[in-house]
Amino acid sequence: MHTYEYLFAAIIIVAILLSSSTMIGTISEPSRSTSEKEQLKVAAQKLIAQILLDPGDPSDWGSNVDINESYLKAFGLAKHGETTREAYVLDPDKVLRLDNNNPLPTSPSSVINMLNLGNDYGFALRIYPALTLSINLTDPNSARYEVSVNSEYGGLPIVGARVTAKLYYYNVSTQEISSTNLMFNNTTYDGKCTLSFNTTAETKTLIAVADYYRIRVVKAFSTGPNVATAHLFGWENGFGRPSYLILNEPCNISRNNTHEIIVEKMGEGYMIENVTYNLTQMDDRKFSLTYVEPSAAAVLAFSEDAKLILASREANITYSSIPGIVDWSFPFAYSIERTVLIGGCAYIVRLYLWRMSW
Repeated sequence: MHTYEYLFAAIIIVAILLSSSTMIGTISEPSRSTSEKEQLKVAAQKLIAQILLDPGDPSDWGSNVDINESYLKAFGLAKHGETTREAYVLDPDKVLRLDNNNPLPTSPSSVINMLNLGNDYGFALRIYPALTLSINLTDPNSARYEVSVNSEYGGLPIVGARVTAKLYYYNVSTQEISSTNLMFNNTTYDGKCTLSFNTTAETKTLIAVADYYRIRVVKAFSTGPNVATAHLFGWENGFGRPSYLILNEPCNISRNNTHEIIVEKMGEGYMIENVTYNLTQMDDRKFSLTYVEPSAAAVLAFSEDAKLILASREANITYSSIPGIVDWSFPFAYSIERTVLIGGCAYIVRLYLWRMSW
């Protein structure tokens, strides 16, 4: 009889111990998850501060075409110069080097090493305009455009945005790049407005600026049978070196028909003008310019085989340590965003950080 009592008591004690252990684990799990998320939050805040406030080492790694990722000692996108001391002002050359389509890319694996993330963290950067500026050519014969301005948050239409635009086109009679007069309009209740230019040119580029309570975005929109894109390095290098225009495919450019498109604030709208510079050909795809205006939004050139070449300052980049990932819905992830200026335009930088191991 006593033996059964001892066995029964032992079973009860074991059950109590197992229940207590399970309850302790269950109770401590929320605290553990909260602590881990807080650690991830702190790590993300430190990381985005380093990326957006540090110019990197060397500080001119964006504009210097002789520097590739193997020469980089530290990674950062901040603009560095004697006249730049504001926070969250990014260097357009460094930002555009994150684009995989440019000829001088910076791989995520090397950035992970420079940021000391190792194998513990994965990250992604989204850099996109603060306002969505969409352009649609509705009538090619009269060069009639529909311009839409929307918010990045939910795609809501922006009412009352001031749109300034100028059209650059290939003039068949002079065989040069010509431009129209400035056009102005305000978006209506649906966030849209129309712009009409009196030209029948087929190959053309529209430079449009949208301003909404000093939030500025610039977009270049090209149409026509002979339009090509290029990449410009040295928007604002400030180091006394030439800037370089690198084409996607070999072609010859007319030396005296290269335009820097300059965008500056003027009254309620903007001034869109161009400065003509000579190019020096380095090889079949690389050309040098002696100087690029700090307020230049794009560079237009015309090749000898009747092709309009555009190098734009626009940035809309997804840069991730896991290529092809679009939705970063990881169990333990944290996102943080900041508003920055790139070439005088407002952009949103969103950082996603997640744990790869525990």
